[in-house]
Amino acid sequence: MSVAPLTDRRGRRDAGGIVQPTRAAFWLYPIVLALGAASVVPNFVRLSSAAPSGALVLSVVINTLWLIPALAVITHLDLFEREPLSFCVAAVLWGGLVATGFALVANDNLLSYLAKLDPEFSTDWGASISAPIVEETLKLLGVVTLILINRRVFESVLDGFVIGALVGLGFQVVENILYGLNAAIQSGEIWTGGVVASFFVRAVVNGLWSHAAFTAMTGAGVAYVLVGVRRSPPVRVAAAIALYVVAWGLHFVNNSPLVEIVLRRTDWYLTIVQIVLNGLVVLAVASYVYRLAARQEFRRFARAVGDEPELLPLGELAALASNKTRKDAVEAARREHGRKAARARSRLQRAQLGYGVALSRSADPAHDPGVARWHRRIDRARAQVVAADAEPPPNAPAGRTQTRPEAPPGPEVPEVP
Repeated sequence: MSVAPLTDRRGRRDAGGIVQPTRAAFWLYPIVLALGAASVVPNFVRLSSAAPSGALVLSVVINTLWLIPALAVITHLDLFEREPLSFCVAAVLWGGLVATGFALVANDNLLSYLAKLDPEFSTDWGASISAPIVEETLKLLGVVTLILINRRVFESVLDGFVIGALVGLGFQVVENILYGLNAAIQSGEIWTGGVVASFFVRAVVNGLWSHAAFTAMTGAGVAYVLVGVRRSPPVRVAAAIALYVVAWGLHFVNNSPLVEIVLRRTDWYLTIVQIVLNGLVVLAVASYVYRLAARQEFRRFARAVGDEPELLPLGELAALASNKTRKDAVEAARREHGRKAARARSRLQRAQLGYGVALSRSADPAHDPGVARWHRRIDRARAQVVAADAEPPPNAPAGRTQTRPEAPPGPEVPEVP
């Protein structure tokens, strides 16, 4: 039985989507998008024309097969409410067209400048210098632009993390396709192997999640500046700068020959070490930032429902803290009382999530029809849970009496000031 899904996007309607005609950034976005496309599209045309027939299709298919599960994972990271679909699309487009398009020009210019200063240094270290500076800045500007378009969408650090990850994902997919076409051109008759090898090096060796993880961290930092009201502005800005520096540093190591220099080898062992360092280390750092953001999000949710013990008892509140604890609660219901009880528990969790989000957003919860609607859904879902728990599971021996267990244990609920 799967974890209870997030509340749907209906809760975001009050915040609105990407269409904000009163904001100057909304009109700036399509202009910048067109400028980025004016750089990316000609490169696609040039490379696909020079590459063997079918290279573009193969590169697109390979990266799309990776893109779909990556999108599912990233959108699943938001614990309490999905981001507006229009914002998700806008984030991916910024990464794929704006950040990639401007990076193609800026990286070439910066590498050319470094080559004039020191050709040998530029060959060895140019990519590790130019890529983090240019690409991390351009991707971060995408998060900032989306904030300027509609600040109300960014209610938590987790929102910045997810939107940033989507920007980075768009960048990585388009960049990987371009590199795949280059590899096909250079590989000649064995172009299929070149495309696959390019994907392996850029996606597996350098980390399937590299750019998504980098921009997720910087996006979380920008969001923290906006919503971390319990800290002073200098502290919030310092945290955002620190996250940018961490992302820059990880990107630098990813592109640099440091590992090769330290190990003094370029064989299969180096590839394994790079996979560990570039993939698992980046994932570990990004996961740590995500846990901090998720904890902050849960505390915000817990503050909103702290005075509702009848609708959200402490055990059930704790079970909503993460996707894992939600799934554990649903699985516990399935083991004790069967699939019907598990489905009922999932519906109850979904109603509780919607209720908490509505409470946190409402100025007058006592008279808010949206809050009342979720209240009624909790009542109906709890009645279904009680009824399902009262029924014996399908495989229970005849005549055996089933008792309703207490709510499954969850993590300790943090203190809510």
